[in-house]
Amino acid sequence: MNIRILKSEIDGEAIPPPSKSYTHRAFIAASLSPSASVENPLLSNDTIATLNACRFIGAEVIRRKTIAFRGVEDINAAGYINVENSGTTLRFFLGILSHSKQLCVLDGDESLRKRPNRSLALALNRLGARIRGDEQFRAPVEVCGVLKGGKTSIKAESSQFISSLLFSLPLARLDSEIEVEEVKSRPYIDVTLHVLEESGIVVDVEDEKFWIPGEQQYRLRTFSVPADFSSASYLIAAGLLAGKIRILNMSDSRQGDKRIVEIAKQMGGKVRWDRDRGIITAEQSELEGVDVDASDIPDLVPTIAVLAAVAKGKTTIYNAEHLRIKEIDRIEGCYANLRSLGVDVEKRRDGLIIRGGKIGSGTVDSFGDHRMALAFSLLGLVTDVTVKNAEVVSVSFPGYFDALKNLGARLSC
Repeated sequence: MNIRILKSEIDGEAIPPPSKSYTHRAFIAASLSPSASVENPLLSNDTIATLNACRFIGAEVIRRKTIAFRGVEDINAAGYINVENSGTTLRFFLGILSHSKQLCVLDGDESLRKRPNRSLALALNRLGARIRGDEQFRAPVEVCGVLKGGKTSIKAESSQFISSLLFSLPLARLDSEIEVEEVKSRPYIDVTLHVLEESGIVVDVEDEKFWIPGEQQYRLRTFSVPADFSSASYLIAAGLLAGKIRILNMSDSRQGDKRIVEIAKQMGGKVRWDRDRGIITAEQSELEGVDVDASDIPDLVPTIAVLAAVAKGKTTIYNAEHLRIKEIDRIEGCYANLRSLGVDVEKRRDGLIIRGGKIGSGTVDSFGDHRMALAFSLLGLVTDVTVKNAEVVSVSFPGYFDALKNLGARLSC
């Protein structure tokens, strides 16, 4: 599906969807707990993949507005499961299924089959699991246990590798110690630690070392998922580009992507966050280029790139090399879409240099990546843009285009 966004002025209120990152983690913790409920979850393609994986390991799930779980005592799954495009699901369940004595095969769609998992698989194998795959352990991957625990080190190209270990090792027989040689996107690990704390799981952290006692039990009872700051970033950007918006339900949390408020202000954006009331206000602003270290905020890079395209001066986005192993190579994706609209952009190994202020109408492509469609649709608010394969926004922000329309954006299919 292609959607054309015509130059528009927006005004109004919007509520972003619940956090995808928190929803994944809350579903998993609930499925490992005797009885739990998850309030205000995001139900999107990726999180439904995790919900299906929870059922695969034997959890009973009752879907209502609040999702109730009767969790599993022992993991003894067997067989084949396709987690579609959800890298989070694949990587987290590589660890969890390492507790099953029976053989499981984790698979995904064409895009997910390109994503490497070598560092995680090798760490799990050192800790007692039996994981087999190609050299990079790309899907499909065979998984079997049993994960015993112990000591390992890992160079984590993705924070999801660490989170996978943190979810699975509390169930191991032995105490464990993880030494992280290098990690990107540290705030996502903080989100994992938050959900583990709520589940009664003990993890001691000192710098880049994690100590996890074995033979723990998950005891999550109720978890309410906060709003998603990655999704809110598109709404904030819409206000900065084309009018005024009040974004509701924006309570504070451990999400690293709340940095979008700070970055927008650094660019000269008129943004206010009333934390007590949970309201973010963003107004149309004259933006200026900035330097952004994206090591901990990879999901914000497409949004920042779009703001940089209309900002005066140069924006440099660096320490973003981990974007090359996302759903697509997002550095290449951002570069291609900016070039297609006539933006002066230079790609580097670890990011982008964008000289903004000159932008034309045209066509951009999601390349099958929800964040490409979400972010680059915003440029249509300042110059007509057609987004190819726009339906992928359902991965993290179902109803996104309806939200834009309700704010006054002019859309056509």
